[in-house]
Amino acid sequence: MMTKLSEVSLDIGSLQAHYSSGSLTPAAVIREVYRRIRALSHYPIWIHLVPEEESMRAAEALHGTASHPLFGIPFAIKDNIDVANLPTTAGCPAYSYLPEKDATTVERLKKAGGILVGKTNMDQFATGLVGVRSPYGACSTVFHPEYISGGSSSGSAVAVAAGLVSFALGTDTAGSGRVPAAFNNIVGLKPTRSIVSAHGVVPACRSLDSISVFCLTAEDAESVLAVVAAYDREDPYSRHLPPAKAPAVTYRIGLPVPHDLEVVEAGYLALFRQAQERL
Repeated sequence: MMTKLSEVSLDIGSLQAHYSSGSLTPAAVIREVYRRIRALSHYPIWIHLVPEEESMRAAEALHGTASHPLFGIPFAIKDNIDVANLPTTAGCPAYSYLPEKDATTVERLKKAGGILVGKTNMDQFATGLVGVRSPYGACSTVFHPEYISGGSSSGSAVAVAAGLVSFALGTDTAGSGRVPAAFNNIVGLKPTRSIVSAHGVVPACRSLDSISVFCLTAEDAESVLAVVAAYDREDPYSRHLPPAKAPAVTYRIGLPVPHDLEVVEAGYLALFRQAQERL
């Protein structure tokens, strides 16, 4: 059966299934990614795009799957993370510089078979939680053009939620990775501080900064974290995280008593009841 590219989900699990079956190739996916990007070019999601022909060369150069956990997976990064020969602005054109090498995380993702598509918009210098403090334009949530995207990793969250990439890196010092994920109904992971190298990242608060991950599923976030979580001697705050298996636990979840819910509007109460039934 022919796969209709415009309907393909870019979550990592789906793409891996297509690659394994031979129904799609990385080159075909990258062509579709850039088609989607052009279709949404009126939204200020991106600050810098990797030229399409360069991403196509990266896709065509991939061979095999076993040694590439992110084989053919398109991704984006926030524009305070370095990529060799692409400007880093941190949302400030006057600050712009041209890195000579990739940030450690970007290097690891590429070695794992990931294909970088571009660098995303952000609140300037990662100082904001709304996504509108950028000279490159204000991102909106995927749900409504007049609703804020959340920030500061605004473009990264929107790129994933809009189906332009499989995952994206952001940063999170005080919510910049989790807030835009929530506003766009995707997964936002802030890893344990210092287990993902911040070498090659413009700092907001070096002792608190974390590279965050935006994905469509929790399983995808786990897959990306498995690639980027590693000790890096180039990062003075980096640390080893020995593997550990947490023991099984039994959860107790508290719920409001009925009279506490009398002030809640009917629509919200219905959603609360649905969530309660899923527990």
